[in-house]
Amino acid sequence: MNRMQRWKMSVTGWVDGVLAQIENHEATVSSAIGRVRQAAARARVQLKRVERDQRQLRQSLLEEEAAVGAWLRRAKETADEDKALECLRRHKASARRVQALQDRLEEHERSHKELSEGIRMLNERLGELNERRNLMRTRQSRAEAAHGMVHANRPMGDLEDVFERWEARVGEIEIASECEQPFDSFEAELVGAEEDAALLAELEELRREES
Repeated sequence: MNRMQRWKMSVTGWVDGVLAQIENHEATVSSAIGRVRQAAARARVQLKRVERDQRQLRQSLLEEEAAVGAWLRRAKETADEDKALECLRRHKASARRVQALQDRLEEHERSHKELSEGIRMLNERLGELNERRNLMRTRQSRAEAAHGMVHANRPMGDLEDVFERWEARVGEIEIASECEQPFDSFEAELVGAEEDAALLAELEELRREES
């Protein structure tokens, strides 16, 4: 094996190794994309849950705010002191629940904002990863095509030698076949007679011209 062939083999081996690494890299990137996609899906589910809780909290807040006003009005309008005091206590309890509901609603609104921002960032990241993966796939396809051309062209020198030896062998056989044609004495006799007759006719023609 000459130096050029060894060099070609070493280069091809290196390319094979690089392509194997590319395949491993693509698997790693695809796995990462899958994890980002799952995280985005979980975040969307959580966002829907937060939105549902927000609707329930807003409804409860409206009802409790109405109760605050109703118990205060009853406390003012009730003539019985004990009942009026109870209405006032319930008014204050409703007011505390209103404050608690408002706090919870604000917390849910913060969660909603954070989740929405997180989903936006995840979607951007997902789009970026998909775009870069598609770009690398395109580059990989070109690299594999070039690698295939290297494989296709690599043995051509050896094949040329094979074709030359084959052609030489066929030529030898053709020459041997021509030399080994069987001698036909009858045909040779006829050919000789034909040649003699042609020569005799030519000689007679020459003599007639002389006379």
